Amino acid sequence: MRIPQWVVFVWVIVLAAGAVGGTALAYRIARDRAAELDDVLDLPQLPQLTGLNPFAEDVTPPTPAPLDAEEAPAVVLTEPQEAAPDPAEVAAAPDVEPSGGDLAPQGAAEPAADTTDADVDALAQLEPWDDPRRVTVLLMGIDQREGETGPFPTDTMILLSIDPAGKTAAVLTIPRDLWVEFPGLPQPGKINTAMIRGDQINYPGGGGPALAMRTVERNLGVKVQYYVVINFEVFTEVIDAIGTVEVCPPEPIDDDQYPDGSYGTISIHFDAGCQELDSERLLQYARTRHGNSDIDRSRRQQEVIMAVRDRVLSAGGVIALLPRVPALWESVRENVRTNLSLQDIVRLALAAEGISSENIRQGQITFEEVYLQQSPEGEDILVPISTDIRLLIQDLFRPAGAPSQRPTPAPEAGGS
Repeated sequence: MRIPQWVVFVWVIVLAAGAVGGTALAYRIARDRAAELDDVLDLPQLPQLTGLNPFAEDVTPPTPAPLDAEEAPAVVLTEPQEAAPDPAEVAAAPDVEPSGGDLAPQGAAEPAADTTDADVDALAQLEPWDDPRRVTVLLMGIDQREGETGPFPTDTMILLSIDPAGKTAAVLTIPRDLWVEFPGLPQPGKINTAMIRGDQINYPGGGGPALAMRTVERNLGVKVQYYVVINFEVFTEVIDAIGTVEVCPPEPIDDDQYPDGSYGTISIHFDAGCQELDSERLLQYARTRHGNSDIDRSRRQQEVIMAVRDRVLSAGGVIALLPRVPALWESVRENVRTNLSLQDIVRLALAAEGISSENIRQGQITFEEVYLQQSPEGEDILVPISTDIRLLIQDLFRPAGAPSQRPTPAPEAGGS
């Protein structure tokens, strides 16, 4: 018996409609299931190493809301999720009104104003930072001199990163002459101008510190959740609170052009060998750069960070210093800008204290990761070599117990 063609045609249509309907139903079930899983699971994004080329086109997505102080930070080494604002919008933003010497954070949560025994007791009850995901803080020291109202250039930029689950930490110093692109701005420049540019245009999300974080994320590919900005007064008050710190310069240091804070210069000298330094001398040791390079200076700054850590541990650790913390915070808070609360600063310090020295990896962007060039204005600049910076960051953030894959860098010749 011959089957009519119209019957075959109808069956084909029925089968096709059934297949489409089944696919749509399966998709809807899978989508609903994924939404349910997303509500109960916080799945991290896959790590990536991107955004290392400072001359690449900006294709970053829209900026999300700032992290709450209690919200767990994201995994590092990802393409930055916060986008630069549109250049036209940035250009139209109002200028930041200088606020004298006050560096109070823009939009950051303010810690309690009163210093009482209850504050000390509350701090003593805090547990170390317990979110298992890596958290990274951009520490910036600004060159604020007496009588200046800002905005201020960044004298020091250091990434402090903790992996609470792996019990490792990383310290990365970023040279201030690194040539970068600023998200949302048309012209590149030295990275130490990010604070000035961001404050001048009232960059969304926190002014200068927010632009500095986004700039680091875009050019280094490291996700940064928090920032801390301090001036030299904060540094000296903190060192005064913990006592003298021992450093060990391998050779004498002479600088006859050290800035005196009032647009003049003085001569300073350090003998070779280990020595205890008070706050003023320790600041000089960390800041001096004449007679050697900015790369050498970054090594000394990391030496100071580790020496301060040793000094705190030798004094009984963070817990032993807690009775002084509220009063110290009240003394320095006007010279600090941060999106961290005092409580979270203590929790991070407790977590860092629990990491052994051999699991704290130190790195600098040196002459091995950049090449020297001159800017259009004739300034000496350091242009990043993206692949070498990628290897440096991978090495610093490698899992606990994993061997380093980087060769020992050759000694630098010359300076900037």
